[in-house]
Amino acid sequence: MNEPPRPGALWFQRAWVWVIATALLIGLFAPLAAIGWYQYEHVGRVFRGVSALGVDLGGMSSQEADRALAARAGELIARPTLIRAGDQQWRTDWGRLGLRLPTAPIIDRAVAVGREGNPLRRLRAQTEALGDGFRVGAEEFFDESILTQFVQGVAGQIDRPIRNARLELLPDLTFDFTSAQSGRKVDIDESLRRLREAADVGAEVVDLPVVVTEPLTTDDMRLPAKERAERIIASPIGLEFRDRRWTLGRQDLADLLVFSGGPGIPIDVRLDSEALMPRIKAIAAEVAQKPQDARLDWNRGNPRPIRPSLEGRELDAVEAARLIAQRADGAERTIPLPVKVIRPAVDAEMIGQMGIREPIESATTSFVGALPQKQHNIKLAVSRLNGLVVPPRSLFSFNRALGPTALDNGYQIALGITSDGSQARTVPSVAGGICQVATTLFQPVFWAGYQIEERHWHLYWIPAYTSRGLVGLDVTVDEDSDLDFRFQNNSDTYLLIQARADDSSVTFDLYGTKPDWQVKVDGPTLTDTRPADPTPVIEPVPALPDGERILAESAREGFAASILRTVIENGNQRQLRLQSRYVPSRNVTLVGTGGRPVAAPGSESQLNRPAPGSTGSN
Repeated sequence: MNEPPRPGALWFQRAWVWVIATALLIGLFAPLAAIGWYQYEHVGRVFRGVSALGVDLGGMSSQEADRALAARAGELIARPTLIRAGDQQWRTDWGRLGLRLPTAPIIDRAVAVGREGNPLRRLRAQTEALGDGFRVGAEEFFDESILTQFVQGVAGQIDRPIRNARLELLPDLTFDFTSAQSGRKVDIDESLRRLREAADVGAEVVDLPVVVTEPLTTDDMRLPAKERAERIIASPIGLEFRDRRWTLGRQDLADLLVFSGGPGIPIDVRLDSEALMPRIKAIAAEVAQKPQDARLDWNRGNPRPIRPSLEGRELDAVEAARLIAQRADGAERTIPLPVKVIRPAVDAEMIGQMGIREPIESATTSFVGALPQKQHNIKLAVSRLNGLVVPPRSLFSFNRALGPTALDNGYQIALGITSDGSQARTVPSVAGGICQVATTLFQPVFWAGYQIEERHWHLYWIPAYTSRGLVGLDVTVDEDSDLDFRFQNNSDTYLLIQARADDSSVTFDLYGTKPDWQVKVDGPTLTDTRPADPTPVIEPVPALPDGERILAESAREGFAASILRTVIENGNQRQLRLQSRYVPSRNVTLVGTGGRPVAAPGSESQLNRPAPGSTGSN
């Protein structure tokens, strides 16, 4: 059975209950009191543990926090920074760059920490701030107008346009050279972004982006051309041939400069050969000289010049232009001209070596009673052939040696033979009588045995052209009809042609060294003889003065003649057969009527055979 508690024990139990109750009350109300006191203590102040901009704001009133933050913000925006762009730099601070850090919003947020939300949320925020701390963010910003103005100022000092190297020849013959320059441009938008980003961390150095653009045309693409052009026009260039000199002045050279190339391509400078060519051709005309063979006189076995020999000179214009263009920038300012010198085939300085030491052959034909015009023409032609020298192994052309037989070359109208294909006729003809000159030269060439290359006979047989009793040794020539007398000096020594004429005869003498060959002539063999018609014929000729009468032809028979010449040399034979076919001539008297000009002569082209329509000067 249970015993009732004793009075002392009851008291003791009650005391413990009181203690426990009191402890419970204290444990319950003490925190509340502490919290209440903490709240009371921070009325109007920032709770402990709250900071901003690195400043502990705990326990500060708004005014105190504003002063503290204002001082700190001033420090932050006054931090120095180095701005770099390209090869330049600027020392400044963030405040001068337009950075702004207002403190009022920061203070409002700092004061609000632990005072927003329900009581439990507020208490938690205060506890967290007190334990781990709470950093209030700052709201910094830039005055964009100031920041942009600064960046644009930097761009104004850094930016520059790209510039290509340029070369220009000035009127004073100097060169204006503009050096190449790379382009630079500050990237405004990226620079603003970088500055804003750097301000957040207070960077001490900020590099602004600069875009560099290299020039398309560099100095290396122009300087070599400038230097070469300066050398080209540094001083005049002399062009020389022997003792003659021509000068290309500095302005001449400058006018000839040609620059080739372009943007991004190296320039090359040269002299314009095409533009230079007119000057070269003018010099070539001054230098040019056709070779002239000497004319000699037999002079009784001591040949002497009657016309000097001249060397031929010909400037190679293309090569001259090439040499000038090639050497124009050299230190040597004198350029020898490339002139080709051609020695004459008959050089007066070589007379002693020509072997002209003895007579070889001679022939004379008569023109007694000939018209004065014919006498004039023969004498003129003889004067132009006298003294000719035919070099060894060379071809002689009568037409080429004599030159044009025209009125404006000194010849007169005499008589010549023409044919219309059915009837041969004697008519007035320019340079009538030239065929007798050719015939007289042909005969000693024939008898001497030289190689005949071209010969044409007359349409009529002319007794005056008989040589040593032989008919068929005549020649007709006519440059317009392409009828020529040509022979080759097929010996090893020079052959001198001497010619003379008086009022009745013409003579050709050949001098040199007699060839070591024998000449044998057989014939002539005459066939196909046809009688002449002796009936007198009167022919009116408009080209003759009215009433003038000229006996143009005498009736002679026609026939064919064949002569064989054999030349024997070192046991070898060389044969030439001359064929001539003469038509009968008539008794013709020409009577002048005055009037229209004489019709043009016909043509003759085949060796040893005159074609129908040919004309020969009688």
